[in-house]
Amino acid sequence: MGAILVVAAIFGGAALESNGASDVLSAFVINMPVGPATLDPAEECGFTDMTITEAVYARLTQYGSKPGPNGTTQVDPGHIVPYLARSWDITKGGLVYTFHLRSGVKFPSGKPVDANAVRYSFERSIKMAGCGGYFIYDGIYKPPLIRSIEALDPTTVRITLNQADANVLQDWAQPAASIVDASLVNAHGGVQKGKVNTWMSGHVAGVGPYTLQSYEANKRAVLVATPGFFKQPKSRKVIVNFISSDPTLLLQARNGSADVTLGLSKQSAHSLATNSNLKLIANNTSSAEQIGLPHDKPPFGNATFREALTYAVPYEQILQKVAFGYGTLYYGAYPPAMPEFRASLEKARAFDLSKAEALVAQSGVQTPVDVTMDIQAGNSIDEQVATIVQGIWQQLGVHVTIDKLSPSDYINKLEQHKSQSYIRLDGPGVIEAGYYLGYDLKCGIGFNLSAICIKKADALLAKGRNTFVKAKRQQIWNEINTLWKADSPKIPVYGDKYVSVLNTRVKHYFYSHEVDFTTWSR
Repeated sequence: MGAILVVAAIFGGAALESNGASDVLSAFVINMPVGPATLDPAEECGFTDMTITEAVYARLTQYGSKPGPNGTTQVDPGHIVPYLARSWDITKGGLVYTFHLRSGVKFPSGKPVDANAVRYSFERSIKMAGCGGYFIYDGIYKPPLIRSIEALDPTTVRITLNQADANVLQDWAQPAASIVDASLVNAHGGVQKGKVNTWMSGHVAGVGPYTLQSYEANKRAVLVATPGFFKQPKSRKVIVNFISSDPTLLLQARNGSADVTLGLSKQSAHSLATNSNLKLIANNTSSAEQIGLPHDKPPFGNATFREALTYAVPYEQILQKVAFGYGTLYYGAYPPAMPEFRASLEKARAFDLSKAEALVAQSGVQTPVDVTMDIQAGNSIDEQVATIVQGIWQQLGVHVTIDKLSPSDYINKLEQHKSQSYIRLDGPGVIEAGYYLGYDLKCGIGFNLSAICIKKADALLAKGRNTFVKAKRQQIWNEINTLWKADSPKIPVYGDKYVSVLNTRVKHYFYSHEVDFTTWSR
């Protein structure tokens, strides 16, 4: 009895499996702070939503990998490889994609994972009109990116586009493009236009490297390897604990309860740097801590005034004292983890208060001026950044009031474009410039929270999306980068580094922004 209690304490209660203590000790344990809001690939929006989906569904394509820090591997967003599709052909100038599927793959129901299943899954996400449809369409709606989806035979599916888009193979590697079992979905609510399927929110209707053995929302997920699946995971069983308390995550990382701990605050992760039983892995991400300066809110409609503020941020101080060094300084359109990032074009902007003062005077904006800066309550990094710039901008005659909002109020205010300025950690779900700029730069898009509008950049963006030669495409992204910097549309404080805490017993670790743990093992 005592031994069982010890195991339950060590593993945060994850031991509630029929095989007892030995079963838990053999499982690979992952602790993270936030569970998915939904398990339905058609409705998932944020990275945390995708943590389970990545492991229990298959897609046509998947991201490749490349070497990461300290002997690990990491996602390679510039390299897309086969998954359910063995191969594909691109014809008619990039308008037609013909996928050749693996044969013999079946759902747990016994139904085949075939061309009809692919067609059903894509059309389902599109009809439901959630985030999944946005991913599949690459954010292109006028006209809709996809003209038709045809099942030519059980192992051949043809997708015809209305316009060429060089990024669709990456879009269809997203969990949003997961292949679902139509028989199971139709037995539990089916597909209704623009409506959420509540059963799918808490259940899995697909097949992948893992099968979801049990699931308690915001508490725990237990996954076991799927027998006979063509992509076998390295760990036979995985327990994912969702622990919202940062001190508890920290404690369980220290005492060896978890193999991998994700989502620790940077301060807590930094406190483990000298722990000989742990390894800290810091990966560049496509997200950035940024200060939004919405152009439709005075005084930020003035480009020179915006430029002035970019020189009034002590970037190095914030990186070291607030982010504990877990970030990369840069200034430009693309965070450092994105394939389109070029260090020579996105050199970090210097802190230069004298230059900021001169630019404020040159801008013609009459100071003092009052500015409200929205942050999410409880986000210590955002609050520290806001407090630092508040003190410095005061010297320029910019009086900042920090408004701490609940998560729901914060998101609602941003999405309704009511924030005068804001701070947030943000980045693209698809790590590619065309997708990212499609909502972060394009004129008149509701997702464009800073209301950036550079018409020449819009024209280049459309051209870039239709350009398949990588070198020519990169030239276009570089041109947009130059226009972006000249406009000073927002302030990237630093490119974020995601810190994972690994117990030294972990032998294989792969970093992916979507948390793909199918290759993790000890």
